[in-house]
Amino acid sequence: MKNVQIKILLVFLISSIISCSTNKGLIKREKTDFGTIKYYVQTELNDENDEKRIVIKVEDSVYYSFYPDGIDKRTKKDKDLVYRLFYGVIPKEMEDSNAYQKLSKLDSLILSRSNRILDSLKWHDFKRWNGASAFEIEVVYYHGFPENGKFEPY
Repeated sequence: MKNVQIKILLVFLISSIISCSTNKGLIKREKTDFGTIKYYVQTELNDENDEKRIVIKVEDSVYYSFYPDGIDKRTKKDKDLVYRLFYGVIPKEMEDSNAYQKLSKLDSLILSRSNRILDSLKWHDFKRWNGASAFEIEVVYYHGFPENGKFEPY
């Protein structure tokens, strides 16, 4: 009887470990004035266009996602929005609008360190932040963020 209980417990533990495993690996963690910053490599994404990305998480409140074709930012404060890195000069008529967000000190810190991460991984086909001047703001959830939705990278 005791062997059966041990086998059932073992099967349960193995299945829970497998089901809880993720395709995200921590590559770096550092403490800054902005809080703890964690750098992850994420593979086997559900998106058919992207196979891998880098996710940078700042204190469970800001996520940066790096893709071959662009860089996105999401904040816990504005869950309905995604900020896409904008390259070039902001049009004069849009400078004072809510369509763009200038780079903050945190953004500059994260983005400058991302180039070193991409170089160390030899991911030369990924978008770099050089030449970016702001984030272009896009509304993702027009009717509000899902009530029980988990805040995570987009």
